[in-house]
Amino acid sequence: MTDDSLIKFVRHTMSMMHLTEVELVNTYWQQAHEIAKMGKLAFIIRGNAAWESERPEGVDDGKGLWLKSNRYEPVGKPIAEEPVRTYLQWYMNIYEIWGTINININPNDASASKPLIEQALEKATCITNIMSLLNGASLCWYPARYEYIRHEPMPPPPHHAVTESWVCLPLARSQEELTYTVFRDEHILNELLPLENKVEALPSTIQTVIKTAIDWHAHGNRYASGLNRFVNYWESIELLGHFFYTKLPASVVQRKAKKEQKNMIINLLKDVTRDNCRGVVEKCNEIREPTARTKILAFLDIITDRDQMEALLFEPDDKTGKSLYRIRNDIAHGKLSEHHFEMIESFNHRLFDAQEISRQIILLSIENAEKLTLQLK
Repeated sequence: MTDDSLIKFVRHTMSMMHLTEVELVNTYWQQAHEIAKMGKLAFIIRGNAAWESERPEGVDDGKGLWLKSNRYEPVGKPIAEEPVRTYLQWYMNIYEIWGTINININPNDASASKPLIEQALEKATCITNIMSLLNGASLCWYPARYEYIRHEPMPPPPHHAVTESWVCLPLARSQEELTYTVFRDEHILNELLPLENKVEALPSTIQTVIKTAIDWHAHGNRYASGLNRFVNYWESIELLGHFFYTKLPASVVQRKAKKEQKNMIINLLKDVTRDNCRGVVEKCNEIREPTARTKILAFLDIITDRDQMEALLFEPDDKTGKSLYRIRNDIAHGKLSEHHFEMIESFNHRLFDAQEISRQIILLSIENAEKLTLQLK
């Protein structure tokens, strides 16, 4: 690289860094000339979702999105042929899906290109998280380059002297990490892409909150602390409940107007005594600021069977004696943490309950999007 070209590259890079500090945007902007030439922004989805595809050319949704499975089938092939992918798939249980999004940016105009790159990043995030929502897979996406490369056979490895050393070998991984989700072309064509198109077509008034709920759910699907995942699933539910409770008409969600709230509180305070004061205060607080339970149930009453969901979310189960809502409160209030190994193990099945209920509520919200939109203030 000459001095002139280095100066141009630095100026080009800084033109975007002056506009945003978002690392992903700046990462792609460094490849802006290449992206502009190809007209495609590339990304890689990684995780425990193995796409067994019969379409070597990939899948095109006809709207600028292309996806292709990078799964490698090592059976009957020498292990040295694809050592990295064999290691990732067999040992780490990590599979890849390649993707590109059509984009038309001007490498010489950072201001005009920035929103286009951000839209593409949002689409990559959306498609990854919807895939996670549908399959319960742990997935993340990473920036990539889209290039045409030549493949040459690898020479045999050279001989090395035998050596010895002390190393640490992993003893075990969780059963969940060792399990991967398999889906095929029909899942991509008949489930993933139609749902992604449906989300992208949602009115702007609710599209953001639906996407955010999907984001929370997808974060919950990623391997990490079970408690952290539980909170993410719960947050996707609470987010939707709070949003629609505050945005839908008061008559629809039975929300009390401020004047009505004041009258109810005054009436309660008239009968306050030393014995009932705590109960009166609790009722006044609920009127002034409804609890998450009130908001969630008011929202669910519009899109599904409220009684059934109330039982699933707020009634204790036989094994633990605690509801999902109570477990959420125990985590938030510090009564349940990572070092409570026995208790966490006893609540393990409730993590999957929260995952499935969160998934159901998000999908129901998408299905009822038109009805919810019409009722929004």
